[in-house]
Amino acid sequence: MLKRVFLPVFLATTALPGQMAGQQAVADEDFMSEMEWRSIGPANMAGRVTDIEGVPGTGTFFIAGATSGIWKTTNHGTTFRPVFDNERVISMGDLAIAPSNPDIVWAGSGEEDSRNSISPGGGIYKSVDGGLTWELKGLEGTQAIGRIVVHPTKADWVYVAALGHPWGDNEERGLYRTKDGGDTWERVNFVSDKAGFVDIDMHPRNPDILWATSWERVRGPYFLQSGGPGSAIWKSTDAGDTWEKVEGNGLPETMLGRLEIAIAPSYPRIMYAVVEAEAPDEADENGDRNASGLYRSEDGGETWEFMNASNSRPFYYSGAWVSPDDPDFLYWSSLFFSRDGGRTVGNPAQGVHVDYHALWWDSSNPDHFILGNDGGIAITWDRGGNFEFPNRIPMGQFYAVSYNMDTPYRVCGGLQDNYTWCGPSERAGGAIDNHMWYSIGGGDGFYAPQDPTNPDIVFGESQQGRIYWRNTRTGERHQLRQPDWRERTQALRDSIAVLSGDDPDDPPAANVAQIEELQALVAQDSALFDMRFNWNTPLEMSPHDPQTLYIGANRVLKWTYDTDEMTPISDDLTYADPEKIEVAYGTTGGITPDVTGAENFATLVSLAESKMNEGELYAGTDDGRVWRTPEGAEWIELTDRFEGVPEGTYVSRIEPSSHDPNRFYVTFDNHRRDDYIPYVYATDDGGETFRSIASNLPAGAPDFVHVIREDPVNPDLLFVGTDVGAYMSTDRGGSWSRFMNGLPTVPVHDLRIHPREREIIAGTHGRSIFVADISLLQELDGGRLPEAITVFDPKTAIQYGDPPVGGEFIAQSAFQGRGRVRGRGLVFHPRGCRRSTGGSGP
Repeated sequence: MLKRVFLPVFLATTALPGQMAGQQAVADEDFMSEMEWRSIGPANMAGRVTDIEGVPGTGTFFIAGATSGIWKTTNHGTTFRPVFDNERVISMGDLAIAPSNPDIVWAGSGEEDSRNSISPGGGIYKSVDGGLTWELKGLEGTQAIGRIVVHPTKADWVYVAALGHPWGDNEERGLYRTKDGGDTWERVNFVSDKAGFVDIDMHPRNPDILWATSWERVRGPYFLQSGGPGSAIWKSTDAGDTWEKVEGNGLPETMLGRLEIAIAPSYPRIMYAVVEAEAPDEADENGDRNASGLYRSEDGGETWEFMNASNSRPFYYSGAWVSPDDPDFLYWSSLFFSRDGGRTVGNPAQGVHVDYHALWWDSSNPDHFILGNDGGIAITWDRGGNFEFPNRIPMGQFYAVSYNMDTPYRVCGGLQDNYTWCGPSERAGGAIDNHMWYSIGGGDGFYAPQDPTNPDIVFGESQQGRIYWRNTRTGERHQLRQPDWRERTQALRDSIAVLSGDDPDDPPAANVAQIEELQALVAQDSALFDMRFNWNTPLEMSPHDPQTLYIGANRVLKWTYDTDEMTPISDDLTYADPEKIEVAYGTTGGITPDVTGAENFATLVSLAESKMNEGELYAGTDDGRVWRTPEGAEWIELTDRFEGVPEGTYVSRIEPSSHDPNRFYVTFDNHRRDDYIPYVYATDDGGETFRSIASNLPAGAPDFVHVIREDPVNPDLLFVGTDVGAYMSTDRGGSWSRFMNGLPTVPVHDLRIHPREREIIAGTHGRSIFVADISLLQELDGGRLPEAITVFDPKTAIQYGDPPVGGEFIAQSAFQGRGRVRGRGLVFHPRGCRRSTGGSGP
């Protein structure tokens, strides 16, 4: 194994050369254990929560994160710890605690709130020790689990509402039941391979009575379809042996979408249903056209009354929760509440993050409940009058990260529904806490490139290419304007109007030729400047000139400080399928239209400039096209050169080499077509030919690839981020190894390698940002460990101070990210040694 000798800062100028002799394979656990990821946060904003479950009256509750696993507290939220870090999947749909034995906890993987960035799950897990350890208990093919209910007295009886694949049809969906603690499962209700179940509720006084809802929904690369003939409400009176569809009697009789049921614990004859439904063509006898909204029953579900139409974005929210002691007090959707059974509606939780997905009510103290939303949780002890936000859980869902060249270097990145944030990679002394992180812009955040020559300048963006730069020292903020063909052609169209006279259909003959010439210019400009931007618009700051920013729309755009304009420098590089564009930009959503930009299609999604040749650009689209332009010349399409990649597959990343101008790497992500295979390719001849280097990367779970990076020092060293972790190769993709020491199972959406500090930065979509020292890997020759005693080149130690920040006593209720161990370390590899001694840290 490696040995470390820790040297203080005053020996920082000492240098020992590396000695490479005979070598052994790098697959050495001792060697790899020296490279550990450290979490630097942030925890300020937390992340999306799908469920909360607690043990009434105890201070113990669990949080299910959409892509951050499971967190547990035993002290009312003063501290939290992750308890689901090392399983095969990380996305969570629902939790359940056995009422008769709180040590038994069930976790249904796979988020049911079917947004564009969800991650699939892989079955249901069971813990018998309060969440400390977990066992997979089956249902792996369901991918999304909406609800779990455990019998109040029979802990082995469990019901599971399995929604099924979000991106395609599959048979393994429906209502499942086990009577032996998950050893075997029976499907007790099945609708179709397109419709699964999203909710199941048990009568609080008679466990034989069950209510459930099925939901027909599917996502595609450019659409969401919520609703269909498979959506319905169901009831069983024999513990799930048989089921009857519940229709009419006040419920909509049109096409249904997502549905949720809630039964009042204190008076079960009162029930609520949150309904998504098509509006009827004709009004009823009262002149109403009731459809989507909140419905109430006062006779145990025999008849229903429409209460109000409040039901925002049903595919994403749709929950309903009734107070344990008041059948008229409830919360639903995102976020409404009523104290009179839904007759009047209020907007609660002021000052708390919006977009609600979960609520747990403490039945022993109805004044106490916990909300879960896109920004973590909010805790109330006065029935919703006031809330506490425990911003100490690093659940940030980053899409992209960047670094600058400060000392210590700063990390910035954008998150799902939680803005764009920046913070330090380390401190001279102490931990990295929330004081050190700050937001530079709102909305959903994505790319955030930083000027390497000016540490004050950071670019940011929100959805659909709303780009800006921010001076972090002065606070100055400047918005970049997107090209607008209407504005650019206004003068031309005004001239046409003048030349056309009083009758545009019959202009003066002398003006016809000039009008036609101007119309041609309008058509040309409208085609050139009619832009489509992806939800997650790629930005590339030129590695050769930080005054230049490249932007991916449906064309590549170039922006400079001098011009302050986005200028098209390519044709439309997508297939621009008009039918798909019409759906994506006009009708997506299904029963409830949801044209927010999340399904924007026929756009660029990956963009890079050669690190060796200025102006040589690479571009990839969401409809499967790959392009290259040598030094700004004519664009060359490479799409048909990737053997084995299905047509139309999303191009997730293009990575030009730092070592060979003819080498670059391309990854594809086809999970939006229900394909989870890792597609990773490389070329050494400028794109004439490509070879797959996916090699032994895992496949069979959510193993699709988000990003690939080549090390700037060692040309053989590669890293990829998948939807469940990070992998490395020391032989340029010949084989891959897990690179997860200290990194939990989590989607890794971005990776960056700092050239000076020799550290890799991981932007995870669920556990914020991690950093690892890779200097030892950079020194490997041909991906092999040395056999002789070898001293690795130590990293340069830099002494610096921290600006004053914070300083108050924080007790235990605060997030603290890890900084590096200070000083300079010597690392050597003694041949045949199996144990490590000495200090820790580089």
